[in-house]
Amino acid sequence: MILVPPFVGTILSSFHPGHLLLLGTWWTGYFAFFSTGQWLRSSKKPRYLKPVLVYGAITALFGLALAIAVPRLLIWVPVFLPLVVITMWQSSVRKDRSVLNNTVTVLAAGLLTPVAFHLATILGTVPADRAGIGGWEWMWLATASLTAYFLGTALYVETNIRERENETFFWISVGYHVVCAAGVTALATSGIFPVLHAIVWWLVAARTYGVATYSARIGQRLCVKAIGIWEVITTAAIAISLLV
Repeated sequence: MILVPPFVGTILSSFHPGHLLLLGTWWTGYFAFFSTGQWLRSSKKPRYLKPVLVYGAITALFGLALAIAVPRLLIWVPVFLPLVVITMWQSSVRKDRSVLNNTVTVLAAGLLTPVAFHLATILGTVPADRAGIGGWEWMWLATASLTAYFLGTALYVETNIRERENETFFWISVGYHVVCAAGVTALATSGIFPVLHAIVWWLVAARTYGVATYSARIGQRLCVKAIGIWEVITTAAIAISLLV
């Protein structure tokens, strides 16, 4: 989730060295966010503070360099700030695994797609056929599909781990994926999304139903490692099918 959105945004625009500063800010920022959450959940125990300070300082350096190099990107700060505040609050009350916190985290990650695209637009490295309104429209559709996928992943993981015996949650997860797959299919039929992307979405929906059903049938939870490995494969398939 921390890799795909910025890479997709970069590929949809075009690579510029400034993207390295963005990636550095985002990745170290993610570790700073994770460390801060752990520190807050521990009731601010001193032994958890060092990673917060180290990652926070590195993030600040990357962020400052990025702000100096591309100051117009600061327009995104008001967009991300509420998301950061919400997730820090959720960590402080030890609800970092709540649906709200998962949603906020996914939204923040998904927004790296337009941020990466915007950076290339500002620096003038986006090809002419992608720099206009049409390019932005396609970018926002790609962002929506990626973000929807990662939101679905959060539901899928919960369905197979913490909510494994919650039938209502299972059907919410399945229904969500089916609705998303149908929406992507409609856009693919109109020639907006690649047909392959719609096919992958239906495979993801089938996986959501099949894995949880199989787990219930054998009466035990599937290996978390296996779920994680297949998620990496599925994520790669979603991203590649979007860009072909």
